Amino acid sequence: MPRKKNDKALEGEVKANMLPVMNIMFLLIPALLMAMEFASMAAINVSPPKFTDTPSNTPPPEKPPKQLDLKVVIHDDGFELSAKGEEIAKADAWIALANPRGERLDYDRYDYRALEARAKLYKQAFPEEIAVKVSAEGDVPMQALISTMEALAGSTCKIGPTIHKGEVPPDDCLFWQPVVEGQGA
Repeated sequence: MPRKKNDKALEGEVKANMLPVMNIMFLLIPALLMAMEFASMAAINVSPPKFTDTPSNTPPPEKPPKQLDLKVVIHDDGFELSAKGEEIAKADAWIALANPRGERLDYDRYDYRALEARAKLYKQAFPEEIAVKVSAEGDVPMQALISTMEALAGSTCKIGPTIHKGEVPPDDCLFWQPVVEGQGA
């Protein structure tokens, strides 16, 4: 009769190889951390309205100060200024070329002194305003745009590379924060 093998001999010591599992975990942890970076968790803070039995004695909110909303468009034949606000700014203005030269488009033919004088009038009426929107037609030279922004800031205005929040620019600066807009078709 054949003899049965001893079961105890088959149950030898088994060694578990943990290296593949550790390699997977080693790769899975950075992948999960990166996934958390891209997954956006959104929360909306909601608070219930506050009810009071007594009438509030708070004064009504003050009217916001009137804004100038100055816009300057550089055409090939002059400047077009438009503004909203008090009486001085209600009418649109046109500043023609200082020295027209036919078909040639030179930046030095624009009347930057007249533009700066008009900007000083607007600044006197709206001393808190610092921004101006500037746009130009497509065939206006780039130097004309730069010279226009310099004239709107003021010829004597000397500002460093940046004005930090809370700093006050010099008094001789007019509209020293230009916003360049594209001309619509």
